[in-house]
Amino acid sequence: MWEHELGPLRLCVEHRDLGGDGGATLRVLERDGGHERLRFDCFRSGPHYHLDAGGRDEVHRLDAQADNIGWVIDELRRDLTGMLEKADFRGALALSASVVDRALDHADAAMRNPPLDLDDLDPEVLRARVSEKWDTYDPDVLPAWVAEMDYPLAQPIRQVLEQALDRNDLGYPVALRDTGLREAFCERMKARFDWSLEPSRIEILTDVVQGLYGGLAAYSEPGDGAIVQTPIYRPFLSAVDELGRRLVENRLVPHEGRFAIDFDALRSAIDERTRVLMLCNPHNPTGCVFSRRELETLAEIACDADLVVLADEIHADLVYPGHEHVPFGRLGDEVAKRTVTINSATKAFNIPGLRCAVAHFGSEELQQRFVRAAPSHIRGGIGLLGIYATIAAWRHSQPWLDRVVLHLARNRALLGELVSEKLPGAIYYAPDATYLAWIDLRALALEPTAGRYFLRHGRVAVSDGPVFGSDLEGFVRINFATSKTLLTQAVERMASTLPA
Repeated sequence: MWEHELGPLRLCVEHRDLGGDGGATLRVLERDGGHERLRFDCFRSGPHYHLDAGGRDEVHRLDAQADNIGWVIDELRRDLTGMLEKADFRGALALSASVVDRALDHADAAMRNPPLDLDDLDPEVLRARVSEKWDTYDPDVLPAWVAEMDYPLAQPIRQVLEQALDRNDLGYPVALRDTGLREAFCERMKARFDWSLEPSRIEILTDVVQGLYGGLAAYSEPGDGAIVQTPIYRPFLSAVDELGRRLVENRLVPHEGRFAIDFDALRSAIDERTRVLMLCNPHNPTGCVFSRRELETLAEIACDADLVVLADEIHADLVYPGHEHVPFGRLGDEVAKRTVTINSATKAFNIPGLRCAVAHFGSEELQQRFVRAAPSHIRGGIGLLGIYATIAAWRHSQPWLDRVVLHLARNRALLGELVSEKLPGAIYYAPDATYLAWIDLRALALEPTAGRYFLRHGRVAVSDGPVFGSDLEGFVRINFATSKTLLTQAVERMASTLPA
């Protein structure tokens, strides 16, 4: 239960299960004596609120099809004093609007985000999923590969989807520029990264990979060079190959327990037909968050070589304490006008199946070139549920994400301990961000590749090193966004396959 003292009042939020109904309740009580003056029961069905008027319990219905939590918070912001007067509260609030607003902000977040037990995962329920992670391999295989989390959806996302289904709202979305998605992304970038954006510079996409392909097609010609920093998420390499561009590989190098950019090698690899830098930050699969100094050096190189930068920043919300994500397009005007930033709520909030992403263009010229190369009908329409879910994620689901990142940080440490104890000779690179860990198993000499070895002998599916580039047979990427029990089982299975 969440509680907060507000002058002579006490606000309490709890999440109630009443059998066939239930949901969030906000109580407004007198701090001294605890007399309940207002109670807002924002239930799944039959939402209502109670008002204590002259000892009578007045019940007022709320609109079950609307965002009744939002309505309650807005009404309390607008006229908390008036509602309390109707409930015969005679005390004086004497509180500034900013104090009330802050308290109601916290109440809103607490109502929308019930408590979570992220270790309470039932493997049988997970195996019933038909998404890629749990449905690709045989039931006896423990999956720790593709970037899906095993955790339940954030309640604000679940609620907005359920409400859409309740009203059979699966038609065409309102004209894409009127959905509010662009504005929600701008709000989030400002709040999270102090980055001010113009909604008109944003295009809505189905996913980040579409932005990579579209950008490579827009800003280069067949035979032109595209810089890719390997090891790398496979679609970076696929885009270069399938579009007939030339791979300019800039291999990241281990340095002091993390991976770093080899700037000398990068400078020497660029030629007169190198057009695009495909940046992944935070980086997948190494989990590296490039420092501001690294990004500034990269920006200098991009400006000197007149490169367009396609910046995949989908993992920006999954950064661990001690590290900071700096949007590449925020480094300065000269950098911004050559940067396309591609992002989505799908990774951090675990909704990839809803297919919704955004691309921000640092200049009108970049945006127009992209639209000409990949007009909207080639990109395809965006589903209404993806738009609803993305806005709910960015605007209302941060408390869920805060809990998830805390849990992931603990799993990250646990995985390091397990690898050290059970996989001797392996090198574990603790990621700065993401829920994906890059592990060097070359010392174990597993054949034919480390990933295929563990699948065959241990029935554990991890992402195999060669997926991320050449000469990576001894590496694997492990997804640790699961319970401690399942993560431990995965590593123990891997360890059991090693010679005594």
